[in-house]
Order: sequence, then C-alpha cells, then structure tokens
Amino acid sequence: MNLRRGLTFPECERYRLECNFTEDERRVFDLCVRSWPRIQIAAALDMSISTVDRRIHDIKLKIRKVRDDCDRKLMGT
Repeated sequence: MNLRRGLTFPECERYRLECNFTEDERRVFDLCVRSWPRIQIAAALDMSISTVDRRIHDIKLKIRKVRDDCDRKLMGT
C-alpha cells in the first residue's frame, strides 16, 4: 500500500477517524498523503528516518485492519 497514491480525500478522512492513530502517526500520515519524502518528514518532525519508517509501518497495519473489518462487515461475518 502506497500512502502517497491512491487514497482519496474521503478515505484519508475516514482513516484519520477510524484508525486511532497516535499523535506521531497522525502527523506522519498527514505528510505522507501530501507526498512528502521520508527524509523531509523526518526533518520536519524531528525524528529519525527509521522512526518515520516504523510509524509508516504501524499506519499501514491500522489501515489494513480498518479495511479488513469493513470487508468482514460487508460479507456478514
């Protein structure tokens, strides 16, 4: 999943509401969906690149969980 492409504005809003992002995750998410490179995100948020990578990993896991939960509800399971 690429956070920089393919997410519509309504999807971004949905994930902000439903994913229960931490403050750091929310800030990283907001910059990722604006197509900021990891290095610039790290500099802007005063984080190491590896911390940004961990936040992106955690964000993607939460988004997948929200998507999976929605799919299960649609399937009636």
